[in-house]
Amino acid sequence: MWLINNSFIYHLIILKLKIIILILFLFAQAEAQHITICKAYTQTGEPIDIIYSKNISLNQTICFLLSTGNKKISGSTIFLFIDITLGEFKQNQFNKVYKLEKDKNWLASNFKFTKEGKYEIYFTDANKNRLTATNIIVGNYKETPSDQSIGSINYRTVEAVFCDNILSGLPVNPKKNVSLKSDNGLVYLYLKCNHPFNTERIHVTIMRKSYYGIDYDEFVASKRYKLDPEWEDVFFKYTFNKTGEYKFSVADEKELLIKTAYITVIN
Repeated sequence: MWLINNSFIYHLIILKLKIIILILFLFAQAEAQHITICKAYTQTGEPIDIIYSKNISLNQTICFLLSTGNKKISGSTIFLFIDITLGEFKQNQFNKVYKLEKDKNWLASNFKFTKEGKYEIYFTDANKNRLTATNIIVGNYKETPSDQSIGSINYRTVEAVFCDNILSGLPVNPKKNVSLKSDNGLVYLYLKCNHPFNTERIHVTIMRKSYYGIDYDEFVASKRYKLDPEWEDVFFKYTFNKTGEYKFSVADEKELLIKTAYITVIN
């Protein structure tokens, strides 16, 4: 009986030791990868004028410095995302892809905050696995229960259709591909909302997936269009001159995302 109890205690101790080692390992990993908020950085990745407060002034440009300590950053492609939190919703405000030099253990990026709010800043690897994240408050923003992004809620039902033309206010011949030869690269994008858009203009950002990219990392164009806030649908045309996979991100005058649409351009 004593041998059984002694064996049980032994295995219990070993199990506890394994758990402690695992926790210490995870903690070390978390500590190894972190974001430092600062005003500038040196050529070797050291922060200058660290900002310890998580409250940032409006229109302030700050630096986000990703550091992995003595361990090099895994992979050659890193993504930076800056999202604004609107109640239970999150709206991406900025994203960028970085191609790293070999054996580099840090990455820095500057960003100017022109809108008050609560932000989440995070870096991911090429598979969109998060490396580390941090949060800040910009301006005099105070989170309230009403901050549930009316725009995000309203835009949930927006429909986006690529087509050959618009006749009588309706899209003609919806399509997922456009040809440079038979269509001359011309396509219309039609957006339909179940209520007024409530914005006086829309901002369209067009990105292309590079030949070796896993995301739409090549900037193509940025367009702005005026519209009547009472309109419930809108359309515009665009002409492509290069094959590839494209992403259209349509935002309102407050830079809240209305809809994202994708199309492939062929010869």
